[in-house]
Amino acid sequence: MTTASIPAPLPAATSEAAPAPSATPVPPAVGTAAGPAGPATTSPSTRSRRGRTARALGALAQLAAVGVVGSVIFGVLATLLSLGISLVLLFGIGLLFLLAFVYALYATAWLEYERVEGLYRYGLPALRARRRDRPGFAGWLSSVWDQFTDGPMWRGIASAAVSTILGLFVLPLVGGLASSLVLLFAPLFGGDTVRVPVTGLHVAVEWALLVGVLGLIVCAALLAGIAVLHGVLTRAILVPNREAQLVEQAREAGTQRESAVRAGEVERTRIERDLHDGVQPRLVSVGMTLGLAQQKIDTDPAAAKALIDEAHTSTKAAITELRQLARGIHASVLDDRGLDAALSALAARSHVPVQLGVRLPDASTSRCSRTAEAAAYFAIAEALTNAAKHSRASETRVTVRLRDDEAVGGTPTLWARVEDNGIGGARILPGGGLDGIANRIAAAGGTSRLDSPAGGPTTLEVSVPCAS
Repeated sequence: MTTASIPAPLPAATSEAAPAPSATPVPPAVGTAAGPAGPATTSPSTRSRRGRTARALGALAQLAAVGVVGSVIFGVLATLLSLGISLVLLFGIGLLFLLAFVYALYATAWLEYERVEGLYRYGLPALRARRRDRPGFAGWLSSVWDQFTDGPMWRGIASAAVSTILGLFVLPLVGGLASSLVLLFAPLFGGDTVRVPVTGLHVAVEWALLVGVLGLIVCAALLAGIAVLHGVLTRAILVPNREAQLVEQAREAGTQRESAVRAGEVERTRIERDLHDGVQPRLVSVGMTLGLAQQKIDTDPAAAKALIDEAHTSTKAAITELRQLARGIHASVLDDRGLDAALSALAARSHVPVQLGVRLPDASTSRCSRTAEAAAYFAIAEALTNAAKHSRASETRVTVRLRDDEAVGGTPTLWARVEDNGIGGARILPGGGLDGIANRIAAAGGTSRLDSPAGGPTTLEVSVPCAS
């Protein structure tokens, strides 16, 4: 008897099998709830409207506060200015009031920039105080005058004045809005007339509802118009137009190009001087010494050997000078291991003891641009060289940090400070080492400041944008 084999049942479909067409889920429509387990979605236009409404309400709230605070601030500014002008001839007391007036102007403009940027997110750069470009009391007076004539500061003052004026209109309109709301419910309380709380006017009950609706519409429309007007005016005052931005960028690019050319000329002159005064005479001496040794090698081998030893020593010294000269042109350790390691090697070779304090991100994960690191490195190297040659210093301190709030557009800035305890009196002379520092830093888009009063100490600060 033959037994037929019965095939085993097919296994159930696994999770990798394609689902049946009828089981395909239908995604929820945009703007509707996704179900009990899914979040609700909101269309971009709805979010945009909500954002504009929130900004308008925030602007009105700020204007209401600025209308009160700004009036007090501008009253204080007017008082300082009047006292300074009237008392300037009285033992110079008025100069103190004028100085306070300038700093109060800067503080007011800084607050206005921060307020507008926090509200509208225009991407405004933070207002920076003007720094001294010259040492001493004359340099400080020059910085005060530069601050008084600073264009961005006065734009901030203009924006604050406009906001104060608009804020003075906001408070009465808010009161009118509240009074209109009261009039809407006035018929519920009975009586022949209704007294409006804010204005003190009496309105007949039969007209209360109409007056309340009209007042509500007018006050709300005026408040909305003030909010829109505030945004338009602050943008027109504080945000530079495209043409002005292009002009400023062209000016900065021209300045950097001129500084780069000047830095190249200074560097070339330094290399020529070092070769002419150092390596070239030594190599000439080596050639002459070998020539004498060649003449004596047959008649006086001992003297020839001594001359060859002397030439060998001079050759090693020339090689060392060439290595140092090449290191001054390009530091290979800077590319290989980063600025921290390069500065450590620089401090180890310094003839003056160096206290080195470097706090930078790990070079393997985050580094500034090669241009920025090279500019900071050679500025520090030149400052240490000057300290060893001219300042009679017994100690130098080098501090390097990465700052997040110093550069245009919020780009991190590489900041370095070199200070020695020498005799001071350092000056930037055309073609000198400090002139090379200033031009190299300017070519990288940064700034430098030298402070070296007679008697010391000498301080050099440089700031270079990391993305330069």
